[in-house]
Amino acid sequence: MESCGGVNFEHVVNISPVVSFVWISGGGDVPCFVSGAVASFGYAPSDFTSGKIRYADIVHPADREGLDFTPDCASRVYRIADAGGNWRWVSHRICRLEHTPGVPGEFLWTLADITAHKEADDLLRKNEEELQALLNAIPAVLLVVAEDGECLRVTGSRDTPLVKEAAGLVGKKVAEALPPERGSEILVPVKRCIETGTPQFFTFEISLAGRTYFQEARVSPFEGSFGGKRAAIVVALDATSRKELEDEIMLQAGHDPLGSPSNRGHFNRKLLLSLAEAQRTRSSLAFFMIDLDHFNAVNEAIGRDMADLLLKGVARKIQGACRQDDILYRMEGVNFYLILPRLRNREEAAMTADRILGAIRTAAAGYSGDITLSATIGISLFPENGQDGKSLLRTAEAALSSGKAAGGDRFIFAEPAPAEE
Repeated sequence: MESCGGVNFEHVVNISPVVSFVWISGGGDVPCFVSGAVASFGYAPSDFTSGKIRYADIVHPADREGLDFTPDCASRVYRIADAGGNWRWVSHRICRLEHTPGVPGEFLWTLADITAHKEADDLLRKNEEELQALLNAIPAVLLVVAEDGECLRVTGSRDTPLVKEAAGLVGKKVAEALPPERGSEILVPVKRCIETGTPQFFTFEISLAGRTYFQEARVSPFEGSFGGKRAAIVVALDATSRKELEDEIMLQAGHDPLGSPSNRGHFNRKLLLSLAEAQRTRSSLAFFMIDLDHFNAVNEAIGRDMADLLLKGVARKIQGACRQDDILYRMEGVNFYLILPRLRNREEAAMTADRILGAIRTAAAGYSGDITLSATIGISLFPENGQDGKSLLRTAEAALSSGKAAGGDRFIFAEPAPAEE
C-alpha cells in the first residue's frame, strides 16, 4: 500500500464487491494494486500486479476498439473474461486520485460485475420485442384507463390506425378528449368493470381521416394499481373489415352477380371494399374489363333467348377460369367486370387472363350453327394504373379499346400512369 502513495484501500476491499485497480502514471501495463474482490472473477491480485496477466488481454476483442481509459469517471460497459473463460459484463469507471507533488500520478479503476443485470435487461428487452411482435399481429389497441377517466397508457399494433390517434390521449381525461357520446361509451363500462371486477364488452365507431372504423372492445380490471390508481384495460379490436363484409353480404342477399346485367351498384361497392383492403394491406389488385367480340352476330344467329343462355354459360366458364377469391360481375350488354384481389404480380394477372380467353373460346360448344366466341380483356393494376375505382375503370377501358383495335381475342395491360413532375 505504501508504494502506492500511502493510500489506505482496506475499507474498499472490506465493504465493496467492486474490484479496484490502482495504476501509476507511466507505470506500463502492470497495476500497483488490485483489490481482493477480483477473486469474484476467479483471479488473484498477484495475477495482475506480477504482470502474469495483462488487463488488455482479458477484454473482449469486439469491445477493445474505441475503449478509452481517460480518467473522467464516466461509466464504460464492456466484457472481460473471467478465469474460466466466461465473458462477464462490467461497468468500469476511472478516476484520478489526489495528486501529491513529487509523487507519480495515480489512477483508480473500479469494476462492478453487472452480468446478471445485463442479462436481465437483455431478457426484458427480448420479452418486450416479442410482446410487441404479438401486439403487431393483432389489429387492436390497448388502453389503460383510470377510475377517474384518465388515459394512463396506450399500446397496440402499429398497423392499427387507432393506435396513433389514441396515443394522444395519454395523460388526458377521456371525457374531455373525445366527443361526449364517444367518451361515455368507454367510461361507463370502465367504471362498471372497476367497481364489480367483472369484464365488460361493448362496441363503438370512430372516424379517422374521413373513414369510419368499427371497434369491438373488452374491458378487464387491472390487477393492483397503475400509477397508484385503480384502472382497467380496454382492448379495442378493429373489426372494420368484418363489419364491411357483413354489410356487403346483406346487400348481396338474394342477388346473383352473374344472372342479370344489373350489377353496377353492387360492383362499385365491391370494388371500393377491395381497394380499401388493398390499401390497408399494401397489396396489389387487378381489374379486368371483359368484352365479347362480335356478339351481335351470335345474337342474330341463335336469337335473343338462346344468346342470353349462352351468356350465362360464358359467365360460368369465366368463373371456372378465375382464382378462388376473384370477384366476377356481369354488366350491361356483353361486358364482364372481374376484380383480382391480393395479386402477387403482373404475371399472375396475365395467366388468369389467358385462362379466361381459352375458356370463352369453348363456351359455344354444343350450340347449333357455326358459332365461335372470343373476347378482349383490358387490364388495369392497382396501384400502377390508379389509386381509385374511376382511374382503374378508365385505364382498363382504354386498354380494352386498344385490344379491340388490334383485332380482339387478346388481353392488353393498361399503360402505366405518367410520373408526376
